Amino acid sequence: MLKTLFINALKILIAAALIYWLINSGKLDFKLLAQLVNHPLAIVAAVFLSVVNFVLVSYRWETILRARSQVKIPILGLLQITWIGQFFSSVLPGSVSGDLVKILYVQKFDENFSKKFVFASILIDRVMGLSGLILLVGASSLLFGRHILETAPAMGPLLSINYLLVMLVVLSLGTFFYFHNWVRLVLVKCQSIALKGVFEKLTSLWDDLVMIKGHMLKAVGLSIMVQFIAVLIFWSLIHPFVGGNMDFVQALAFIPIGLMTLALPVAPSGLGVGHAIFQKLFEFSGIQNGASLFNLYFVVTLVVNVLGVIPYVLTKTKK
Repeated sequence: MLKTLFINALKILIAAALIYWLINSGKLDFKLLAQLVNHPLAIVAAVFLSVVNFVLVSYRWETILRARSQVKIPILGLLQITWIGQFFSSVLPGSVSGDLVKILYVQKFDENFSKKFVFASILIDRVMGLSGLILLVGASSLLFGRHILETAPAMGPLLSINYLLVMLVVLSLGTFFYFHNWVRLVLVKCQSIALKGVFEKLTSLWDDLVMIKGHMLKAVGLSIMVQFIAVLIFWSLIHPFVGGNMDFVQALAFIPIGLMTLALPVAPSGLGVGHAIFQKLFEFSGIQNGASLFNLYFVVTLVVNVLGVIPYVLTKTKK
């Protein structure tokens, strides 16, 4: 108990220190947030696209759960659970807290679901999301790399990282589709060498993953769509303020990388950490107020996520 309190307090201190540094150095300016009110269409677009993303994420999760479900799981029900999970992930450090809540809710749709499988489905869903994000940023870097380097030469090292990441994802997916039996043999062999319990869990997780192999391409495709829409949400909010300093192609090259870091379990919704990371990422395009630009995305998505308290209260009322 004391250890958990200490860790959470440390996370809050780190986030607070980052915010203080950004404000004190003039990198985080809340005036930009006030100016967003003058662009209502940008806000409406961001909110609408956020809801669309919730629907797509719910459909992706349903695709994974369908592999073991004996009943039809309603998308509307999964949408409620997804939104509730986003609510808890937004008010508690990291995104794992929201996942734990989702485990408790989804078992009500099919009593045959074990907590172990539901947890595995959420983990697989996150892996698919990450794979889609890397494939998106890799594809944009490959297709528009020359244009990006002409407009923002400082992004060269970042593009190299993007190429490396997409190669790793393609290699991993290739191994999964064509050599998954070999991977399982290695995991089983490792059980007799060391860390038996750990490798038994990894083997079980791998079996769950192989079981949805037929739905994998659909899940990856949905993930690419989800990540693309996330970039659109970000872009719709910052476009009125970046002018001609950055185009959408440049945004595709680095915004997904920044969004990836928001899953780090340091502070709710990437508070502080996200501000600092995007401050650096925007500097690749010669934009010096990246923390303030991220703050627009942070506040709007936080408000949308916190609205997940509504389905949470409604489900509690029905009991």
